[in-house]
Amino acid sequence: MVEKQKEIPFLCLKMKELREKHKCSLEDMVKKIKKCEGIIFEKSSLSRAENGERTEKTLKEYAIRYCKAFDMSDEQIEQFLRGEKIVVIDTSALLKNVQLIDELNEEYNKVIIPKVVVNELNRIKDNKTSAYGKKAWEILRGISYGDKIVSMEYTGANKNIKNDEKIIFIANEASKKYHAKVDIITNDIDYSVCLKNDKNISALHLEKYMATKQLIINTGRLDIINDFFADSYESMGHLSVDEVNACMRDGYTLIISTIRAKSKPISQRKAKIKWLISLGADINKRDNARRYFPPLSHAIQVKDYDMFRFLLVECRANPNVGSRNPYGCEKLRQKNEGNMPLMIAAWHGMEKFVKVLCEDERTSINQQDANGFTALMKACMNGHFENKTKDIRNILIEAGADTKIVDMNGKSYIDWIDEYKKKGTMIKDYRKSRKDNGNR
Repeated sequence: MVEKQKEIPFLCLKMKELREKHKCSLEDMVKKIKKCEGIIFEKSSLSRAENGERTEKTLKEYAIRYCKAFDMSDEQIEQFLRGEKIVVIDTSALLKNVQLIDELNEEYNKVIIPKVVVNELNRIKDNKTSAYGKKAWEILRGISYGDKIVSMEYTGANKNIKNDEKIIFIANEASKKYHAKVDIITNDIDYSVCLKNDKNISALHLEKYMATKQLIINTGRLDIINDFFADSYESMGHLSVDEVNACMRDGYTLIISTIRAKSKPISQRKAKIKWLISLGADINKRDNARRYFPPLSHAIQVKDYDMFRFLLVECRANPNVGSRNPYGCEKLRQKNEGNMPLMIAAWHGMEKFVKVLCEDERTSINQQDANGFTALMKACMNGHFENKTKDIRNILIEAGADTKIVDMNGKSYIDWIDEYKKKGTMIKDYRKSRKDNGNR
């Protein structure tokens, strides 16, 4: 059994964090508890509880009241009341959601990466025929960040057991080391069977983790809606704001998943997005999958001009929402952070997309990403200035692009034109530049 820990300092902090996360004052909290339970507390009583001036038992009762006031499920309350949160993650979950490491760093006190998982990812990365090679590379890169990440080796006597068994062994060792319960986050159902009666280790399926984290209970319903396309969506009933803005297992929201479903009729996809927006879906919410791109950028990525115009013009998607890691400014993406829709379109030489964005008065044409690149620079570094019928450079300059801006290395768009003429496409040099500059 895990040692019983003193919960007072931990619960005090968690209660205050929960209240502040929902932008509630102590006065607001008094009202919420009264509405939920019909019990009236003095503001000073809640203040003393948050400051630890209560017994452990009483403090736990206050913590449960806080949770219920915010409509948390029994499962979420149980997770909230736990002490130090430790997680072990397996390969299947990481391959399903590349940026899962970022979320776990935010959610848990320790993120255990088994060495067997790292070895497996390296094998996938080095396998030239693997469809997951690029994903594995991105995951390994993400593992290198975060002060909560702990690497653990399998030290058991039997070296011939399966990796799943090695991961369970490592989870047991982590439970003993940190005196805490441990979650194994996985996309594999086998763990649940193996750990059915284990008191210290629980298998948390990726779908269940995403639901619990986002205060959503019925993720199966989201899967049904995600796969459903029709001319009308009234029969689907009502979804909460949390549900329509949730990220699914693959990190996509319902809107982004709809945008990327190009095999479905465009009329049905548009109707679905309108329906989701009517329920409170955020047309600018970024994915939590690979690049933290907003819906507009996804439409550009999949080269869907009709959908792109629909999002920008009819849905009024913000053209200045770029890629951004929501879990801390110290970690930038493997693709440059701050990548705007206009930059993506310019880089790929997508003339129609660039023109429409430039015509939109909301578009910040001179916005720079984390490398200091503008859309003008990106067009030039990828050679989109030579074709007279598709000269992205001139389109941007005529729209007001500032030709005097320089990037983090002091290069102007002219310098990038010269570089391109010397070396051809700048993709390799561009990546090397990011590496040399700490991926700024």
